[in-house]
Amino acid sequence: MTETTTTLKLTDNSKVKFKSGHYNTFGLLHGRPENGGTCPGSTSGAGGCLSLKRVGGVNATCYVDKLVKAYPNFGKVLQRNTELLRGKTQAEMEVVLTETVAAFVKHNKGNNLYFRLHTSGDFFSEDYARAWAATILKYPNVQFWTYTRSLWAIPLLMDCPNLSIYISSDPVNYAEAKAVYDICHLGHPNVGICYMGNIGTQPAGERWVVCPEVSGKLKNDSSQGACAKCRLCMTYNDKIRLRNIQFPVH
Repeated sequence: MTETTTTLKLTDNSKVKFKSGHYNTFGLLHGRPENGGTCPGSTSGAGGCLSLKRVGGVNATCYVDKLVKAYPNFGKVLQRNTELLRGKTQAEMEVVLTETVAAFVKHNKGNNLYFRLHTSGDFFSEDYARAWAATILKYPNVQFWTYTRSLWAIPLLMDCPNLSIYISSDPVNYAEAKAVYDICHLGHPNVGICYMGNIGTQPAGERWVVCPEVSGKLKNDSSQGACAKCRLCMTYNDKIRLRNIQFPVH
């Protein structure tokens, strides 16, 4: 898919694509903002999404680090996308996001309009979250989905009926994430909670569906990713709410 200087560079991700050449997602720089990333809600400590490079170390790293080191051009794409947005006003970011989604819709000729936000990175500011909310509402024919640890962003996004939004949790932030979920999912079937942790460690009090791609029950292939075959993370209506998903550590 051809991008312009005012659109994010999209990727044909093996897990989330609905067809070959779908280009239905994008990434931003990973990690803590103080380290150049876009993930203010990232967690460290036992079971957190960040890990230390060595025992007793102080530099928290993300799994995306390995991908960037293995595929340097991937890191350049994350850098480019981030620079298009960071430091911009809400209005300026909305232009970038609107043109990006418009290009996605045009490229796919109005078919398979499923778009995932952030295969890397997260909502890094209120203005950025509001820019996405405004953009999503412009495209009611597109089904968006996302996972976020930026808990403050949930109220800014949950009124977008065509966005399924998962509050991302782990053993470190679960209590805080659950408190936000308990408030925000009321009247919003598009708000769910997901948990990163191995089988047997999931919190009690909620029903969890294990991600079939991570567990190996569904495979990605050259023409379609597991998300297209499953669709649990984007299936909801006024009577059926989002399932709560568990992602085993992988």
